[in-house]
Amino acid sequence: MQIKLSKWCVCVAAMLLMGTVAVAQSEHSIRNFDFKIKAGSNIGGTAPMGIPAQIREIKTFNPLISLSIEANAIYWLSPKVGVFTGLRFENKGMTTQARVKEYNVRLKQDDGEVSGLFTGEVETKVKNGYLNIPLAFYFCWLSSFNVHFGGYYAYLLDPSFTGSVYDGYLRTGAVGQEYNMDMPKENPSYYDFSNELNKHDFGLHGGIEWNVTRHFLLSFDLNWSIHRIFPKSFTGMNIAMYNVYGNLAFGYKF
Repeated sequence: MQIKLSKWCVCVAAMLLMGTVAVAQSEHSIRNFDFKIKAGSNIGGTAPMGIPAQIREIKTFNPLISLSIEANAIYWLSPKVGVFTGLRFENKGMTTQARVKEYNVRLKQDDGEVSGLFTGEVETKVKNGYLNIPLAFYFCWLSSFNVHFGGYYAYLLDPSFTGSVYDGYLRTGAVGQEYNMDMPKENPSYYDFSNELNKHDFGLHGGIEWNVTRHFLLSFDLNWSIHRIFPKSFTGMNIAMYNVYGNLAFGYKF
């Protein structure tokens, strides 16, 4: 699905680029504006803020190839200060494996679903596609460097949050009436919460940009979500998780 999303992103970015060039052709319009296009990759994680007591050990963490493409514009309020916004189509993804104890989870079964407290190994894979709209202040730090701070809003286009549990047991039922379901490594149980993710994400945005030449640039920015990826009513897990991803990109300034 990532390849499909990336092709769509290229088409949309191409239309944005044509619109940008058309605007830039107006001498009056470009007096206080800079227009840019960028391509890059996200690296980071979808995780809780701090390590909950239920997670006893994080065994592996692997970021996925998460490409991004964007077009943005800066309006300069003065030679040193500007405001920018744009559109970024991006993927955010990772895989992780952890050892947990009494980890609340809802699992798929042949005859439906079962919820309980799991002790054992958990694997999670996140691979989400977003439309990201940043809004930030730009500051011309040096002649070749700009820094920017602000916020962002993102809309979820392509959700995927899946995983499995194994090498342990699930305790279900009320206290005094609980029973254990063994889940060996050879026969794991699965969960898929893709359709229960929040469609909206927002948070803090900041970064730095280096103008390598008059037209070519490198940038790094960080998006730190303050909105949990699942709604408060979500019962599949009892841990609040957030998107925290950095984006390294190269681009062209018109």
